[in-house]
Amino acid sequence: MHESPVTKVPILFLLVTAFLFSVGISLVFPVLPFVVVKYVPQASQQAAVIGLLGAAYAFFSFFSSPVLGALSDAYGRRPLLILSLLGSALGYVIFGIGGSLGMLFAGRIIDGLCAGGMGALFGYVADTTPQEERGKVFGQIGATVGAGFIVGPAIGGLAAQVSLGAPMFLAAGVCLLNVLWGLFMLPESLPASRRSAHFDAAHLNPLRQLSGALAHPAVRRLVTVSVLFALPLSILQVTAALLGRDTLGWGPAQASTLFILVGLSDIVAQGFALPHLLRLLGERGVAVLGLLLGFAGMLGMALLVVFPHAALLYASTLAFAIGEGIFNASQGALISIAAPAEAQGQVQGGAQALASLAQVAGPLGGGQLYSRLGPGATYGAAAALVLAALGLLLGQKPAKAGVAAA
Repeated sequence: MHESPVTKVPILFLLVTAFLFSVGISLVFPVLPFVVVKYVPQASQQAAVIGLLGAAYAFFSFFSSPVLGALSDAYGRRPLLILSLLGSALGYVIFGIGGSLGMLFAGRIIDGLCAGGMGALFGYVADTTPQEERGKVFGQIGATVGAGFIVGPAIGGLAAQVSLGAPMFLAAGVCLLNVLWGLFMLPESLPASRRSAHFDAAHLNPLRQLSGALAHPAVRRLVTVSVLFALPLSILQVTAALLGRDTLGWGPAQASTLFILVGLSDIVAQGFALPHLLRLLGERGVAVLGLLLGFAGMLGMALLVVFPHAALLYASTLAFAIGEGIFNASQGALISIAAPAEAQGQVQGGAQALASLAQVAGPLGGGQLYSRLGPGATYGAAAALVLAALGLLLGQKPAKAGVAAA
């Protein structure tokens, strides 16, 4: 198949989309425990409720992502990206209005149903980027996500001084800005001649789309590795602020520094170090290095209960953030190379769906572990999951483009 060369306007839009997406998400992370406490005053139950909120988003994203990915294969990437951003804006507004736990859950459910836009974004990269350039482009997207993780918590911390709902309204605003950008600047990446020839109601069955995405052995194993690493990431996202609060007595402003550090790490690792690492190690070698760093980070956080020092938390966060950043960039490239050209949207949507399923299990299991056994057991289990992902990746033979491997 002929692959169109990367052009400046689409890649610029994708980078801006990734940036605004990460800003919208990271705005809410530092204040989430302090929103929940308004409705759940019992400290012993707060971690579980935060986990349920994260799981609600991920559960509905699990069902929507493969469907939206398949829709993008049939009708193009551009309309799916724009509709997903509009839905996310609505979800943030409802969450910001709040008033009850039910409203908080409604906002997260709507946002989850629209989360498949990231699968379309990755499909867009596969449509427009030559195979040998995909690792680099995924790295650029990861670096812009890192920049958003710097800006988001800082803006969210300032906005929270106005009200705890203000960061959510800002998140909705940045989604709408990106919708306007896409309407005026984004060309379609998937011409009609390369779209799925047949699409009917059966394609709206998310389980069918998921099974189709995982029909290729190489893709199936790579996605399993991604899921095992997504579990610790989802645990960290919903418990990082609690970890700082419970072990070091931190408040929202101090918790936001962790997310800023994650953003800085992504910029340095993916924007500057990743191209050199890819030349030295290749996509698979970089993925292995990312898992090793992720394991070290989770282990350090587990030890925080024994050595409650801010330096240990920052060092562990730095190791995990660098590892997660370079892993996701290289893993996204590996999955796109292993997937058939005509099913990029379906495969990327399926990968996003399974990552969402991990983000159901991660917050639920992590929240319960944290509430019952504390942060040491929670992050110890997360470290074990990263180790399992590493073993699975090392046991796989490298696959060529579109060719299944065991």
